Amino acid sequence: MPSYPEVSAFDLDYTVWPCYCDTHLCPPFKPVKSSNGEVRTVVDARGYELTFYKDIPRIIIDLKEHGAKIISASRTWAPEIAQDLLKTFKVHYAGELVTLGELFDATEWGERSKIGHIGDGLKKIYGSSDLRKHKICLFDDESRNKDVEEHGVTFIYVKDPENGPSWKLYQKYLNRDD
Repeated sequence: MPSYPEVSAFDLDYTVWPCYCDTHLCPPFKPVKSSNGEVRTVVDARGYELTFYKDIPRIIIDLKEHGAKIISASRTWAPEIAQDLLKTFKVHYAGELVTLGELFDATEWGERSKIGHIGDGLKKIYGSSDLRKHKICLFDDESRNKDVEEHGVTFIYVKDPENGPSWKLYQKYLNRDD
């Protein structure tokens, strides 16, 4: 039986999309709409095409459908670019076309630890920043962020820069033995 978290945090760069948004991209972004209205790809001012990782919407939507709150936790130096991307990407959720950003319950960005990001996200959602009060996981491509485990957060290492977090990796997390 899958064991779902109460809160799931996602790094952005190389975890939600395959680049550093603060160094690889140059706004403005032009959405590339698919036939169903979704926007899974954007083109920046220099013609660089960015598509978020294939399984990201499926993973986030599954988490939301099982009651999880979603936090963005990113050290990006360009939060305005990350915000723009999250407003431009669009997916179907609960019968509606929504921005990817609308799937997040809190966004915490800046040059600080993931522990700080998650704690501040919890404070926005629950009014308390106590990480140990909740069952939390963090999807992240940087192994240095494994330090969240010292605070009771399960670290899900996204080590595939080509494909990002896969459905298989997510299922392995849900079905692990604690």
